[in-house]
Amino acid sequence: MVDDDLGVCYSLRDLLREEGCVVEVATNGLDALKVLGRQKVDLVLSDVVMPDLDGYDLYMEVRERYRQTPIVLMTAYFYDKDHVIKRSRLEGLQEVIFKKPVDPGRLKEIILKRCRPELAAALLPQNSQEEP
Repeated sequence: MVDDDLGVCYSLRDLLREEGCVVEVATNGLDALKVLGRQKVDLVLSDVVMPDLDGYDLYMEVRERYRQTPIVLMTAYFYDKDHVIKRSRLEGLQEVIFKKPVDPGRLKEIILKRCRPELAAALLPQNSQEEP
């Protein structure tokens, strides 16, 4: 979980822990890369707008260094003034969450699809399996 807003980090951490996830929190992209250097993670959930590395820069670093690690970007805004999401999608980003606070059901679907696709296929309705 990467977000420069600790409140967002802690609320999502608590939500994900209730689902049985182990969650590491980083408040910026550089700290997230340090966590990834220390341990393997199943997925990176990152804010788009951060002071040191924005979502695009973090996405590109994760993609280059940890190719098998899925990354999901999230933003509180529907407007992407710096085109972080657009640039990331052009580079292959598959999942974006466009609203904070995050819908817990949607987040669970995304995590299942990216981390446990076989379980997602069995548990989720077919229409939620489609890409947005």
